[in-house]
Amino acid sequence: MTTVCPGSAPTIFFFTVRGDSLAEEIRRVEGRQVSIHYSQHLGVPSQCFGDTEYFIVGVRAIQPVP
Repeated sequence: MTTVCPGSAPTIFFFTVRGDSLAEEIRRVEGRQVSIHYSQHLGVPSQCFGDTEYFIVGVRAIQPVP
């Protein structure tokens, strides 16, 4: 993930994806500017539910295909 301000350091955003179809959608828009919709569930990360407290629920490309 990169910032929109020149000269700012990129930030790594770790998240969990619950389904293969959503993971494929994220791969499809890789390299483009996107809007990510997520839910935050404090205290939920575990091997049963996911690796992080951030669960992606949707992704949308906001930059046109080059």
